[in-house]
Amino acid sequence: MNERIRELAVEARLLTGWPVGEVEYQKFAELIVLEVLNVQENLMANGHNAWHLHKPTKKHFGVKE
Repeated sequence: MNERIRELAVEARLLTGWPVGEVEYQKFAELIVLEVLNVQENLMANGHNAWHLHKPTKKHFGVKE
């Protein structure tokens, strides 16, 4: 999982060596939320009951339907 978080940080341009601002941190947060939602959807697809987590997570992080 640490490697995946590092990949998301690179995608959000947090590891460029340049000073980062609010935009980069916001992008990183959005990528983390999307990753969590993808994991939940994968759990549901594999027969595990994670549906009860999906909607509250989206609401908490402000992800639009």
